[in-house]
Amino acid sequence: MAKQPAQPLSADQVLDKMAKYCAYQERCVKDVTEKLKSFELTEKDREAILNYLIENRFVNNERFAHAFVRGKINQSGWGVNKIRFHLTQKGLDKDIIEEALRGYDEGAYRQRLLDILKAKAKSVKAENDFEKKRKLAAFAMQKGFEANLVWEILKEDFEE
Repeated sequence: MAKQPAQPLSADQVLDKMAKYCAYQERCVKDVTEKLKSFELTEKDREAILNYLIENRFVNNERFAHAFVRGKINQSGWGVNKIRFHLTQKGLDKDIIEEALRGYDEGAYRQRLLDILKAKAKSVKAENDFEKKRKLAAFAMQKGFEANLVWEILKEDFEE
């Protein structure tokens, strides 16, 4: 028996799906807007759903930015530069990004970088200490950590 094509969802059904989508994990306005485009709705219905989600605090760019910063520093081990870039790609306002980045604990951030460097040092092969530190610095900067902080830690706190 041939499968019947799925019926397009009504605006109310899409609203319900989108509310669950937003409640599951923090989302930014850009992500929600992109997801709404996947449903067969009029532009007016998409706008109405987005406005409802924003007004009822299902979507909040400030909250999203703070959660993103926390998650990327703590779980993914990203540095501020990479986080700032990705939040910019999400279409967040510069002020929102900077506010979220001010909210992290600098001591914990520095310790996270030190832990990442120590873990990576175990697998880095180098001819000498300078080459090893250069490779570690390149690795940390690729993860988005600031060059001055990376070199400061490699010079002061990093023990072989």
